Amino acid sequence: MRLFNRRVCQGIWLVACVVLTAGPPDRLSAQVSFHIALGARYSSTLVHDSVVTPFDLRPALAPALLLSVRDELRPGWSADATLDVSPSELRRHEGSGSFDAGSFTALAFTVGLQRQFAAGISARLGVGGMRYAASQTGVFREGSGGIFPLGTVATTYALPLPFARKYQLEVEARYDVHQFITPALRTEGFTASRPVHRAAILVRMGWGGGTP
Repeated sequence: MRLFNRRVCQGIWLVACVVLTAGPPDRLSAQVSFHIALGARYSSTLVHDSVVTPFDLRPALAPALLLSVRDELRPGWSADATLDVSPSELRRHEGSGSFDAGSFTALAFTVGLQRQFAAGISARLGVGGMRYAASQTGVFREGSGGIFPLGTVATTYALPLPFARKYQLEVEARYDVHQFITPALRTEGFTASRPVHRAAILVRMGWGGGTP
């Protein structure tokens, strides 16, 4: 876990330096664009235990809202900073059924590099940190566990229609992964964090920057 954290943090610093030193303010003012994306997100299991009664603690299908600032570095390349907000219900799944286990809001901030590979098709690689904002109940009763390093990849398709080009409409498939554990889980005897995988389908709209 410490090795994972160290490598992700090194990646954060590297990509952040690229974003912050991409060019002088006069160039940035002409190339910076702003984006908002809405969609749905699936998350894998946060907690699995089978010592007494097998159960999974897993977020329900949730909405996702992303706010991004993007800067064109050179033709075909861009850098961005993204705030990702995803409120979700938490469900406990066991043999007798599925039960409400509270709720939380997942907050993530990432910086990334995007590369266009073909007309309208691009891919993004990003790193950052994620925090769970939740009331102090259940697995969060002793706190959220702090900020978890996060890695993300995405593929974006720009719709080839006049209306879509005007509003910079894009469809995006996004995946990210982070490790999860909380102080309450450590108290219960969980000694290792668990990888949590999240996938989202989003529709993105942008404004500003160069001509789409």
